[in-house]
Amino acid sequence: MSIINKIFKLFLVVCLLSATSCDNDLTEINQNPNGVDPSQGNPSFLLTQVMVNTALDVGSKGYSGELSAFVQYTQKDSWGNNNYDWDGSGWNTYYGNLRSAKLALQRSQELGYTLHEAIAQILMAQNFVSLADYYGDVPYTDAVQADEDVILPTYDSQEAVYKGAIADFVAAAASISNNMGNLEAFGASQDIFFEGDAEKWMKYANSMALRYYMRLSEKDPSYAQAGVTATLAKPLISSVDEECALAYIGTSDATAQPSNSSTGGASAFNRVKPCTTFTDRLRELDDPRANVWFAPVAIPIKVVAAADVPGGEDDVVVDGVRYINEETLADNGLKIYDKNTWKADRLAGLSLVDTSSTYVGIPVSYQGSEPYTYNLNPNPVQGGGNVHVSLMNDQFKEASGEFLKARVMSYAEVCFLKAEAALKGWGSDAEGNYNKGVQASLDTWGIGDEYADYIDNAEVAYNGTLAQVMEQKWIANFATASEAYLDWRRTGLPDLQTGPFALSSVIPVRFQYPDEERNINEANYNAALSSLETTSHTNDVPGKYENDTPWSKPWILQGVTKPW
Repeated sequence: MSIINKIFKLFLVVCLLSATSCDNDLTEINQNPNGVDPSQGNPSFLLTQVMVNTALDVGSKGYSGELSAFVQYTQKDSWGNNNYDWDGSGWNTYYGNLRSAKLALQRSQELGYTLHEAIAQILMAQNFVSLADYYGDVPYTDAVQADEDVILPTYDSQEAVYKGAIADFVAAAASISNNMGNLEAFGASQDIFFEGDAEKWMKYANSMALRYYMRLSEKDPSYAQAGVTATLAKPLISSVDEECALAYIGTSDATAQPSNSSTGGASAFNRVKPCTTFTDRLRELDDPRANVWFAPVAIPIKVVAAADVPGGEDDVVVDGVRYINEETLADNGLKIYDKNTWKADRLAGLSLVDTSSTYVGIPVSYQGSEPYTYNLNPNPVQGGGNVHVSLMNDQFKEASGEFLKARVMSYAEVCFLKAEAALKGWGSDAEGNYNKGVQASLDTWGIGDEYADYIDNAEVAYNGTLAQVMEQKWIANFATASEAYLDWRRTGLPDLQTGPFALSSVIPVRFQYPDEERNINEANYNAALSSLETTSHTNDVPGKYENDTPWSKPWILQGVTKPW
């Protein structure tokens, strides 16, 4: 933690290092007398900035972000993302990272810093491929070339970005491996991912390559198979200690875990509620991670016969339990929540009452006042508490903590990728890797000693199906909703359904390009739009721009049957 604390003291310097002149004719005006000449910049400091921003982006898309609602980990009080009314974000963050990483790459090459050059290459590939993940075609070859007067960059195909980034992961890992023992030092206080451990960087790059080969496994299986086979023979992340996870330090809102009550206020914490899709499944599996992530409902509801309501009342709280006369349900358009019928019940105009005594979530796509009035909340205030719906575990109130990290890439993910590859015949020991993935996830959250009991569960014990592997990976990715979303988009697993009043009957599959691209880089933007495939859902939400909508298919989904 002390190492990570140092990095934020470097921010002002780093920001100055990433700046470039706008006009050579205005050199004297544009120069900051207190700034640092980019040509003299320290690549270590620049890379620190990129690592921070990359990790925080992943963290912001975690359990409390919009994508968490997409993959049904959580829902928020009165926020549009519950209803898929969100176009996506991150464009400027990624390109800002790329500008800094490019400068770090150039300075590393000038100084002959092999390790720094490889790390810059890895981080550039990671940010480029994230752009392709979410948007489709994006500026790549012409990107961050303003110093060469490329102001309106053309867009490269999504395929080209994916395969180019993969090649960079492979090349960077090889560079580190080939020069091991002859690499310059990278200070532990500046390398906030791996504390200057070159071997861990090599394993990380190989693991990222594995992730993206598998990302293409449905779209380009022959290319993916060859890549996966080659990568599985290389060193990969092989323990929880080797995974890429940046601990929040909590010194400000920007450095604190999202939705904590310390920097964001009580409402920031109270707004985030578990989703019934997730709590129902965790409860069915008797999953011990539920105890780590969520708080049991403060006051459970019991619907009983009139004779069993204490004091002869119709509706009363006694000893921390709310008792309701069952006749009251029918008289007031209420029905007990049932995960198999709730959609039909909602379409019938019924309000639902969840009588779980442990974890009570909010069904998907609740909108308007419904999330904070759900389950007969006696104090329905937006952003306030709800004694009849679970909140996050108390650890998530804090700005920092032992398990509060931006989890960029976990050991569990690597294990599940290897299990999935083995199921395809591209590797071996699907069962062993599946079991390791489950164990790793429990270890990550400090409950590894519960593995033996959990794996004995009939629905958890390995059954040789992709659905089971992806379900456990979905659960393990709770703090990394971005990867869960991209896995769902690739496989259609788990089988996630929208609510009855969602904006569309299917979950979005991409982000919308930012307004400035449409307004400033119009010709290249329009060329990118032509590569998107219009679907029957493209125009589900009026007011979007042509086929630049969350329901148009980018290249990676064209010609495949998933996710819908």
